Amino acid sequence: MPRSRRTRRDIISAHCQNTITTAVNGDHFGAYEAFAAMQHRRDFPETGPIMAEALLKIIQRGCQALGAVTGDGVPDVAGFLPDERKSVARVREAVPGMTAQNMVAARRIHRTNARAAREMVETYATQGRDKARDLYQQRAAVENGAQNLLMMLWGTAINVQHQMRAATRAAKDCGLDR
Repeated sequence: MPRSRRTRRDIISAHCQNTITTAVNGDHFGAYEAFAAMQHRRDFPETGPIMAEALLKIIQRGCQALGAVTGDGVPDVAGFLPDERKSVARVREAVPGMTAQNMVAARRIHRTNARAAREMVETYATQGRDKARDLYQQRAAVENGAQNLLMMLWGTAINVQHQMRAATRAAKDCGLDR
């Protein structure tokens, strides 16, 4: 039987999943470097939407597996979004001389991207790939919008995967994995 050829979408999706797994396994810096490199490729305008869709699928599957869905079956990502206080603390640590005005801007960027990530997950679940891609393109039209949104989706996917691993471990410890 001939082997099926992996598509560009398959390769990019697998790479996104690998960076998430790497982060969940504890190599946060290595995972971040690999994910950031994906965003600096020459073909990023074409690969960015594929990355977003891959992350949306991971988030959606994880939320469903964890039972984190609304009454309509839409993934409820609010509890998995990267924490604003931790994100701002990391920015402050990375750039100790940052002004208060820049910190306010960092908070605004975080909130904007958290809102956009929630909206994309909901849109992907309820209206499909094309509508989610339209939202992605709207964010991509803003300076650093695509990169910021992808980082928020990536962080959310990592948080979902952490929770799935914890749930699996808890089930195993209770003997419920049989």
